[in-house]
Amino acid sequence: MNDSKDPKDRENDPQDSDDSKKDLDDILGKLKESEGGGSGERAKMDDGEGLINKIHAKGKGSEDDSEGVEQILDSISEKEEAETVEDMNFLQRFFGIFLSPGKVFDYLKVKPDFLIPLIIAVLIGVLSSQLFYDIAITEQIDRIEKNDNIPAERREAIIDQMEAGREGTQRMLSTYVFAPLAVLLIYLIIPAIFLLIGNMILGGKARYKQLLAIFSYSYLIVIFLSSLIKAPLIMAKESTKIQMSPAIFFDADQISTYLYNFIASFDIFVLWFLVVFALGFSTIYGFSKLKGMVSVFIAWLLYVLIVNVGLAGFFQSFTG
Repeated sequence: MNDSKDPKDRENDPQDSDDSKKDLDDILGKLKESEGGGSGERAKMDDGEGLINKIHAKGKGSEDDSEGVEQILDSISEKEEAETVEDMNFLQRFFGIFLSPGKVFDYLKVKPDFLIPLIIAVLIGVLSSQLFYDIAITEQIDRIEKNDNIPAERREAIIDQMEAGREGTQRMLSTYVFAPLAVLLIYLIIPAIFLLIGNMILGGKARYKQLLAIFSYSYLIVIFLSSLIKAPLIMAKESTKIQMSPAIFFDADQISTYLYNFIASFDIFVLWFLVVFALGFSTIYGFSKLKGMVSVFIAWLLYVLIVNVGLAGFFQSFTG
């Protein structure tokens, strides 16, 4: 005897219809038991149950209907998978920012973290201020002594005041208040600027915490690695004017020129930071690497022209 039935016969066969309904009810019951914890999932099952009931009411038993039921069941059981990322401890993230930044940014996009890098930056700022304070004061005094635009009496008063500031309250404020405050302002303002660029100008979508995270880790290239390499040179030469840029080829009498300020901005560690930060910027927003690079470098060039060159030149016209 041939057990196969024509689709039309199956449709009219009450036994097959009852069996199909029983199977669907059993499946729905199991889904309710396994998914009963979440209100969102219950809503999905209620919708699915309604669709299944409609199918029962219409008595559909054809192969096409079976495929439709399978799709409904798939949609009921389908769960939205949360974005996952390979776990990384701080040391892995720390060394990864120098060796494999893309992997670090994939992690930070899902689990933004900035506290430890920020603490490191503040501590380095305080330590650098303490170590190089006297050297910086000496350089400022030398510039004032060579500035003929300042009257002699005024010049002597300024120098005496700066000499007195080598110790006491002024030094304590510079080291333990102004230095960490400057670091905090950098870490708070720059991510906010790029959040504005990414969300408002480029039409992307990201959170401030994500921008703060990628900046905090990227800036370790400047605040940690650059400081680690330059610190011995500063101590040896007793000068904070340690150049890792093409400005090293300029003569000493060109040190106050606008061109020098511009060229000095192309520090090798700063450029490295910009490339890495641009990669993080594009990762957070889902932009292409080219779009990320162009956006970051244009913003940086504007900063250099407005702040490093424009304002520096403005203040130099008064201080020499």
